[in-house]
Amino acid sequence: MKNQPINPALLNQLFALINSGQSRAALPEIHRQLTLSPTEPNLLHLAGIASAATGRNAEALSYFKKSLQSAPNQPAVLNNLANLLKKMGEISNAKIHFQKAVSLSPNFLEAQLGLATLEYDQQSYGEARKIALSALDAHPKNLPVLNLLGNISKKTDEFEKAITFFEQALSIKPEYVPAIYGLAATYSEIALDEKALPLFEKASRLRPNTAEIEYSLALTQLNLNRFDQAEANLKNLIAIHPLYIDAHKTLNEIYWQQGKKSAFCASYVAARSSNPKSTELTISHVESLLAAGDVAEAEHALESDWADSSNPNIQFLRGKIAEGRSQLREALPLYESSYEQLKTTDIAKQLITAQIQCQQFDKAQELLTQHLRRYPDDQLLWALQGTCWKMTDSEKYEWLIQDNRFIQEFEIPTPDGFASLDDFLDQLKEHLLAIHNLEAQPLNQSVREGIQTPGRLLHKPNPVIQALKASFTEVVSHYIESMPTDTSHPLLRRKSSDFTFSGSWSVLLRGGGHHVSHVHPAGWISSAFYAAVPPNASRDKLAAGDIYFGQSPYQLGERDDIECHLTPTAGKLVLFPSFTWHGTVPLPLEKNAPKRITTPFDVTPRSGHLN
Repeated sequence: MKNQPINPALLNQLFALINSGQSRAALPEIHRQLTLSPTEPNLLHLAGIASAATGRNAEALSYFKKSLQSAPNQPAVLNNLANLLKKMGEISNAKIHFQKAVSLSPNFLEAQLGLATLEYDQQSYGEARKIALSALDAHPKNLPVLNLLGNISKKTDEFEKAITFFEQALSIKPEYVPAIYGLAATYSEIALDEKALPLFEKASRLRPNTAEIEYSLALTQLNLNRFDQAEANLKNLIAIHPLYIDAHKTLNEIYWQQGKKSAFCASYVAARSSNPKSTELTISHVESLLAAGDVAEAEHALESDWADSSNPNIQFLRGKIAEGRSQLREALPLYESSYEQLKTTDIAKQLITAQIQCQQFDKAQELLTQHLRRYPDDQLLWALQGTCWKMTDSEKYEWLIQDNRFIQEFEIPTPDGFASLDDFLDQLKEHLLAIHNLEAQPLNQSVREGIQTPGRLLHKPNPVIQALKASFTEVVSHYIESMPTDTSHPLLRRKSSDFTFSGSWSVLLRGGGHHVSHVHPAGWISSAFYAAVPPNASRDKLAAGDIYFGQSPYQLGERDDIECHLTPTAGKLVLFPSFTWHGTVPLPLEKNAPKRITTPFDVTPRSGHLN
């Protein structure tokens, strides 16, 4: 059927209707016109836009494709199709169509921004920056492009560049909230919380009750030790957004670490009373109770609303409760049922751990192979893989640990400006003691009978901390330089001199304090640095305070032995692969014993984020 001529004024009228948010009203006339002109590309394009706006994704996809069949070289249609494909999770296909749109129209801002944002979302920051800079050349005052460049720079720890881009956007439009928020978040990343706070407050005034802004404001207040303000803001945020899980987690972490046990988890109880079937709330509530060691209350919190449920998330929680009671044989089928339906890596890890503890190494290996193929840099998966190999006497275990030769001990160089290493350590200890102001260990961490600082310690501008970071950088650079190259090994294949301190904190252990055996899932190279340690004469025999390596936390018997250990001394830095199981021997139970203060960190290759 030949297309009948269509009135351009009608097309414009329909487009205006869609742009005003009345897509549903526009669709009947669009469909009527398509009966007269079934292959008219502009009309098909409008049908696609209106269908996508009303949630009819399959119809929208068909209309966009038909429009391109009629006229292939339409940048606007390619861009809208790419956005729809991205929304539908077809990332590779979306990227192809964004690229086609840009190749046809190199200065097409929407397509450039869409493609750059897609690369940013996929953590391809180098490619995202290249595309965004090209867009900025053609559109030097475009606020979303400047904001994206600021966010890219923040993600790659190029904080001065990030600040410049955000400030450039704000010089054009001082009340542009995304740039206000981005600038505040950048200051927060480098521990300039005094500068971040008024910016978050301004963003909050301009966009009141926005969950992300209010949450970031509360975190900044926490960093400034304004605990009462942070608590009040988090409670207000939860009252407005009761399903904002991060707010619940942080509020209850505050209660736990400040010893306010009576308030612990009260926010979940209140929110669940009006949202009893929210699986997200239930999961977070139950897992918080389990992290606190209250298995009985966790079971009550779960079954009060979900007693008859076969929901796979609920089955998973039942498995964790059974495991919390040391009933692994009961937990295992619950994990298996949950994984069979959801197939997530988090559930897979819990299932693999249970299988290993139940000596089901073949089943664990099958899952490990699948998930390491998808997540080759996940250090917990590699640790579990290592345990599987170790327990089955596989020669691959030796290939993984390399005779533990990458567990290395260094004395840090004395930073510039200090008379001696002892002088530096005295000043460092004084500063660290001043910032350890909590009462209890954090939830879901390895610390027992100790406390841990929040935030990224090595990003703080304090001169002593920056001096420490400089010494760490020198030692880590030497450690990396000495590595061989092996493109198949999880440590060696990521070798890069361009690295970043992806996580850093301080831990203070009291009498009886220790770390249970653990790994650092998001790391590459991990560490233990000793700012202050109690006296310990032993270096050969495993003794209180020693750090040990190789033994998992799963009590697997003699075969899963401690492979090596080190006795800490002040000023020593221990580096090791992040997949290495490590823990410490409890300190003596002495009330006034000298404290053990460490400043661990994780390192990851920056180049891995920049393509």
